[in-house]
Parts: sequence; C-alpha cells; structure tokens
Amino acid sequence: MNIINSQSLLDYNTFKVDVSADLFKIIDNEEQLQKLLEDKRVSKQKKMILGGGSNILFTKNFNGLVIHNKIRGIQIVSENKENVKIKVGAGEVWDDLVAWTTKHNYYGIENLSLIPGSVGAAPIQNIGAYGSELKDTFQQLEAIDLKTKDKIIFNKSDCRFGYRDSIFKKELKNRFIITNVYLKLTKIKSINLSYKILKDNIATTNLKSEDVRKIIINIRNSKLPNPKKIGNAGSFFKNPILEKPQFKTLQKKYPEIPFFEESKIKVPAGWLIEKLNWKGHQEKTCGVYAKHALIIINNNNATGLEIKNLAEKIKESVYQKFNILLEEEVTII
Repeated sequence: MNIINSQSLLDYNTFKVDVSADLFKIIDNEEQLQKLLEDKRVSKQKKMILGGGSNILFTKNFNGLVIHNKIRGIQIVSENKENVKIKVGAGEVWDDLVAWTTKHNYYGIENLSLIPGSVGAAPIQNIGAYGSELKDTFQQLEAIDLKTKDKIIFNKSDCRFGYRDSIFKKELKNRFIITNVYLKLTKIKSINLSYKILKDNIATTNLKSEDVRKIIINIRNSKLPNPKKIGNAGSFFKNPILEKPQFKTLQKKYPEIPFFEESKIKVPAGWLIEKLNWKGHQEKTCGVYAKHALIIINNNNATGLEIKNLAEKIKESVYQKFNILLEEEVTII
C-alpha cells in the first residue's frame, strides 16, 4: 500500500493554498479503499476525504490521512422511454458528467454546468445553481463507513438535503467516503428557466439540454473566475434565508433589495456584500473578485488564514449594517 508521507495539497485545492498532509493516498476503486482502511498504519489516523478541493479552505496543515477519491465510471443502470437512471463514480469530475448527460440529450443537471468539484462532493454540498439543485435528480448513493468498513446505501431522505447542506456536512462529517452516486434524469425536454438571468438569456424553450449548458457556461465565464487561473472556491457565503418580518423591516430601509420568496425569503449575499463596497476590494495577498462580490480570491500566494480573516471582516460588516450573519458555503479546515 503506497501511502505518501508529507504530501503538498497545493494542487489539490482550488484556493491554491500551500499546505500539506501528513499522509496521502489516492484510491481508484473500492478494493483499494478497503485495503487502505485495513492498513494498521492508518487505522488510528484522523482522516479527511478530498475530491476536487473546490469547496474547501485550508488554514493549516492536515495532521492525518487525506484520501483522494478518484473512483471513476458512468453507466446506465436502467431506462425507459421517459427516464434514465445512471450510476456515477464519486471521483468523476462533476462538469464532465454534465457534459456527458447533455451530449446524450438527458435533462436534469444542465443548469449545474461548470460547477467545479467531484461527483462525490455534489451530495455533500447539495450543489445548486440557476434554480436547480442536486437533490432534484438524486436517487441514492453508496458510501463506505470509515470506522466499520461497511458499505451503506443512502436514499434521498437519508441524506437530509437542505440549502447547500446535507447530513454529510453535520452528523456524518468525515464519517463516510462516497463511492457512487445514482441520478435519475429525463429524456423528455424539460428546461428550467426559473431564474431571471436565464429568462433574459434564453429566448425560447425550443432548446436541447446541450444548448442550455452552453448558455450557462457563457454566463458563468462572464462573471466567475477560472480556478485554474485565479485561486478561489466559488461562492464563499450562502445566501441568507430570512423570516418574513425580518425581511420586511430590511425592505423598508432598502426597497431595491432583490429577493427570492418561498416559505421564507432568500436574499442574495452578493448584494449585501456589494452594497458595503467589498466588490473589487484588494488586500496584500487576497481580495474580492471585481466581477462578483461572493467570490474571495487568492491573488498573491495567500495563506488560508489571510483568506479567512478577510471573510471575517466581510461577515462582521454585513452583520453590523444589516443585522444578518452570513454563513460560509466553503468548508474551513
């Protein structure tokens, strides 16, 4: 079992923070994983699962074992005239999966195009964009319990999906490694234009899923930095969800505030941050992206602590001005 000692994680996190792991192992299949977990050298080590590293901020070295999941494969499990159920290895690149589904004219995840990260990380975060979320097409997943080594199947209700949230971010954090994810997609044309920006950019619903994907990629590229060129982890904060009385009070003071109304009111965190002139703000090593206030960037070899400190300043200013406590979407280690 080839376990690497003192592995740099610089190339394994999109923030491009230079930290290291005491122990590091890439796994390509479940057999390798089982052998790794049975290895006496790692049985008592603290463990962390790392996929694409696109939703994590390292503020220090990791004193334990980092397991880098590279389990691949996309296969059709079942299908009929209307739907198709697919099984996807957790180590697949998420956007590669979206490209595969749209190439085959399947509908359901095209609005999630260009989201960085791995398929295994998608249910942990319940990734979402432009009116779609992972849970909309999710069927079940397979995972290995790092303590018992047992394979467990989680159905949708077991995952307790919430807004950018799941049971794997809370009670079961770092307890399981996801090996396969099952999605149910439709063969029937179904275009989700619930977000205004899509309505503004798509003049007709007479489009294939691949066409929608291209449009969303263009929209994202126009306002989001490429993590291969600028260190970032996408949206740093969640959009706050407010009770209606709190929102009404805020709306009286700021009538122009945008919002999305469901059972509660969702307010764009980017609007709050931009209102306080953080957009484009630059410090010595990091800053806020000039085209999108929700994106914190590493522009000069920043440490994780420097990025975290900037995020704390933003949180504090939003709280002082709007009485809203922003919650991080990024996992801070």
